[in-house]
Amino acid sequence: MSQNIDEIKQSVKGGDNSNLQVLLVILSVVVASIFIGETLFGKNSLEVYLSLKENKKEFAKKIDKIQHENAALQKEYFELKSLLPKDTKN
Repeated sequence: MSQNIDEIKQSVKGGDNSNLQVLLVILSVVVASIFIGETLFGKNSLEVYLSLKENKKEFAKKIDKIQHENAALQKEYFELKSLLPKDTKN
């Protein structure tokens, strides 16, 4: 009978330990899930980074287009300016 009591005590102790292990595993999974979710969808996430990267490409294209337009307008301005008679002060 004392062997049965010892076995029951050991199984209870082992059960508590295994419950603690299961709880730690569950807690670890929850923390890892929160971390991964924040990394993918949070304020400083991969999604935000990719969106900003795309915006940067679009702005670079707009800058290039406006610079070309500016160069063409400057060329036209200087051509027109060279056609105007110069003021002579005497």
